[in-house]
Amino acid sequence: SIPLDQIVAGLNIDGLLPMGRTYDMTVIGYGASELEDILAHHLAEQGRKILPDQKPEAGSFYRSDHISFAKKGIPMLYADNGVEKRDGGFAAGQAFMEFYRTQRYHKPSDEYDPEWDVAGMVEDTLVFLAVTRTLAESDDWPTWYPGNEFEALRAEARNTSGR
Repeated sequence: SIPLDQIVAGLNIDGLLPMGRTYDMTVIGYGASELEDILAHHLAEQGRKILPDQKPEAGSFYRSDHISFAKKGIPMLYADNGVEKRDGGFAAGQAFMEFYRTQRYHKPSDEYDPEWDVAGMVEDTLVFLAVTRTLAESDDWPTWYPGNEFEALRAEARNTSGR
């Protein structure tokens, strides 16, 4: 296993929806870490922007797979598909997401469909690749934003290792 003080950051890719290209990408738990700055930079290269979590009260950041790392101080980015479709706007994106959630998600029909528009999934994947490469090719260690509940845990782990 890798010691926690040697883990730069984590990226949670929970699922991508085949809704086509969007002008944005949702960050669940928005306002948490410098990973958002890296994401924003690479989204801008695609003419896109970050959309803050639309339902922070749902606590999705705390209920997802990455939370065990966050609780150890590792900065985590939980980014999800955007909502504002390039073809149809925000309303079309919300309608697609609602349809997918109620009609397909975790149902027998939740399988590949050759009619899907995967162009947005490709863009999202390229952004995730760019974020990962930025982390891998840099000596910088992104951290939590000041005041974040996990900030002190990160500082403690880094100080313990002499980094």
